[in-house]
Amino acid sequence: MTRVSRSASYRPGSGSTNMRILAALLVMIGTGALLIAVARATPATGIVSNVFLAQGTTAAPLREKVRIGDNWGVTLEDLGQSEFYVQDLVIGPGGRSGWHSHPGILLITVKEGSVTWYGKDCEKRGYSAGQSFTEAADPHNVLNTGSGNTQLFIAYIVKKGESRRIEASQPKCAEALGIQ
Repeated sequence: MTRVSRSASYRPGSGSTNMRILAALLVMIGTGALLIAVARATPATGIVSNVFLAQGTTAAPLREKVRIGDNWGVTLEDLGQSEFYVQDLVIGPGGRSGWHSHPGILLITVKEGSVTWYGKDCEKRGYSAGQSFTEAADPHNVLNTGSGNTQLFIAYIVKKGESRRIEASQPKCAEALGIQ
């Protein structure tokens, strides 16, 4: 008969020791999940030029309301302090922004070329020179599918102190369509 001897036996620790071990395991699992999410983010590629032309912080809350005639108006209001940025971005043929979002609103005008914009549900929109569009908090990706460079002028209005860009994972629909 074979005997198995144990040099030490398991003795459950105190409740606080077990809680510390559980907390450490949860932190490791959470860190691993975060690393996987970051690894799945799709980086920007084909950026020819990325110049920030100006940056400023609002001195007072934004409370603007403009109405022209009976058929046009715009309202802009923030809660807390905002930062403005103005960017000149050039994306080369085949280039893309990668999946991302913003902690605010972007006003974008295509100066030259064209882009294909994809939203979080892979809805597709095309914009060419002279057209404008907005971006915000939902994940999106911008691709230059043309044969020449595309130049975008971008005005950001974002929460003060936040990053202008938040990386996002590629949505399942984009994986299926091959949109990185």
